Amino acid sequence: SRVGSTAPLCVHSVVEGILPLPKMKLPACLAAVALLLAGPTQGALRLDVNSDKNRPVSKVITLLKDMLKTLEKEQEEDEEIYDKMACWCQTNDKEKTTAIADAQARIEDLTTKIEGLTAAVARLGTEIKNLEKEVASNQAALDKATAIREKQLAEFNAEEKDLLESISALKSAVTVLSKHHSGALLQTMPRSHLLSIAATLQHEMQKHASMLEGVLSLAERRAASAFVQAPADYFDAAPTFKQSYAPQSGEIFGILRQMKETFESNLSASQKEEMANQKAYEDLKAAKEAE
Repeated sequence: SRVGSTAPLCVHSVVEGILPLPKMKLPACLAAVALLLAGPTQGALRLDVNSDKNRPVSKVITLLKDMLKTLEKEQEEDEEIYDKMACWCQTNDKEKTTAIADAQARIEDLTTKIEGLTAAVARLGTEIKNLEKEVASNQAALDKATAIREKQLAEFNAEEKDLLESISALKSAVTVLSKHHSGALLQTMPRSHLLSIAATLQHEMQKHASMLEGVLSLAERRAASAFVQAPADYFDAAPTFKQSYAPQSGEIFGILRQMKETFESNLSASQKEEMANQKAYEDLKAAKEAE
């Protein structure tokens, strides 16, 4: 009668003790139930085995034991999973820590490089501006030199053309006069030839007065002026004492030839100067383009 009266109360108290405690950890709860089941009530519940299996309390106890085994198994599995996760976390934490450290070092290195490159960009920007100024200055100097060179070339071409024409005209006059150098032949020279020679002499002396300055003497200028004023009468005049050793035509012939040689000498000097100017310009252009 004691067993029958106390067992239901004991099971009832155990069940009500377990179920209303949601805040209590489940393994601790089951352990408490197991202790209760293994305690003094075990002796009080010693009944027939077959009859115990059919009692509600026995079913609850069996159910609780099964739950305990299941929970213990799940606990073992959870602990195994936890160990694996903990190992993975530790390993992953080391790898991530190393990766983070490497990334930080890389960031610092790249930051240093960026700062260096930024300074280089600023320096190169300044150099580019300076070079642009130099290029503009060199281009301006080259343009100025080109303009001067073009002017020099135009002046040389005009001077060369003029001197060549003068040399050609004087050469023709010398050639014509040389054919009638003697007094007898002068009498047979056509008047048109004399007028042509006189016109050439007058034109060249006026056109190149600055070039002939210091070349012709005062006496030669007077003789040339007298011949220009009256070319036909010039050779008919009686020769002076100084002219007695050579015909008057020889003096005009000498003046024409001297003028021709002067023009040829000036043309040669101008051509050499032109070559020097051209070379100087080419050297300057090459230097400016190289800069």
